[in-house]
Amino acid sequence: TFKPCINGFAYCKPIVQVDETWQYEKYTRTLLLVVAQDKNNHILPITFAIIKGETTNTWFFFLKNLRRHVTPQSGLCLISDKHESIKSAYNRENNG
Repeated sequence: TFKPCINGFAYCKPIVQVDETWQYEKYTRTLLLVVAQDKNNHILPITFAIIKGETTNTWFFFLKNLRRHVTPQSGLCLISDKHESIKSAYNRENNG
């Protein structure tokens, strides 16, 4: 993540959306992305990661660091597509 994104999240609704998308052709990686919405309904990208494959361990690492460095406050809503890797990482102990 970038510092302006962390600072900007202070002005967003307490909701984050996490998702992934796949890259094709030459670059066959997966992009993990977290976005939030400000009070004017503008979308702010919070953080991202480019990974080799979507697993519970990569989601755990990603969500744990999101919580630790960007969204430490309580009462935060997380929206996802309920992918098994996301659910497993979220329910894991010590996930932050």
